[in-house]
Amino acid sequence: MKRILTFVIALSFVGVIGCAKDLVTGKKTLNYYSLKGESKLGSQVLHAQMKAAKRKKKKMDAEADPVEYKRLKKIVKNLKPVMHHPTFPYEVHLMEIDVPNAWCAPGGKMMVYTGLWDPKKGLVEKGNEDQLAAVMAHEMAHANARHVTEAISKLMTIMVAGTAAQSAIGAGTQQGANIFGEVFVRGMNVYVPFYSRGNEYEADRLGLIYMAKAGYDPREAVKLWKKAAKKKKIPHTIYASHPSSGARARHIEKFLPDAMNAFNEAKANCIGLHVTKRSCKRRR
Repeated sequence: MKRILTFVIALSFVGVIGCAKDLVTGKKTLNYYSLKGESKLGSQVLHAQMKAAKRKKKKMDAEADPVEYKRLKKIVKNLKPVMHHPTFPYEVHLMEIDVPNAWCAPGGKMMVYTGLWDPKKGLVEKGNEDQLAAVMAHEMAHANARHVTEAISKLMTIMVAGTAAQSAIGAGTQQGANIFGEVFVRGMNVYVPFYSRGNEYEADRLGLIYMAKAGYDPREAVKLWKKAAKKKKIPHTIYASHPSSGARARHIEKFLPDAMNAFNEAKANCIGLHVTKRSCKRRR
């Protein structure tokens, strides 16, 4: 009885939603988090990472790279209106650490590591806005599809025990950060998201459409994920979820025709990098 009561109290912390219609898929899904509760959890993860960076005296945001930080903020600003959840409190930060990765916590709180464009180990060509937008759109897609909180909700249902439930949702403590996985890398703790293969495929598809609608060339995303498939799979990097078979790159190519239609429509509406003065009087 005590265990069940603790579970109920834990659910009241997040604000029970239960079975609801997923805005992205249109299907019924199990999620005990309200959108507001989801944003609080994301803020918790981001705060934990920034606190760790401060302890290790890592350069953040404009100090880490003023040009790329400005580019990141611009990309997020352009992607936000085309999201399924445009009202999420999106926020992006940059940390100087040579880990090729980026993540978006629940509710749109994002962290990018400068290793993402490292000349030897990185994935993105520094200065290539289309490629960086492909990564950011993919990560933001995870948040819009609510992959993390849906996974936690399923875990809570399977493990109907107070302690397990409280551990899963954080219950207001730093434990909430552990939903991403805390890895000791390069002398400090970094947070790394862990998604199912199905989650990754969905984020690939959504991210492709999001970036295209925002005026970024979706063909760059296909090139990017093909490149990722050829890299060595290291657990705490962006390459970990990309099988060497290139299956994810081939999967995303199936959606390229639809994405190109969205990209061309964006250009017709004077949206994006690839709009010229000749083709349109107004640029975004």
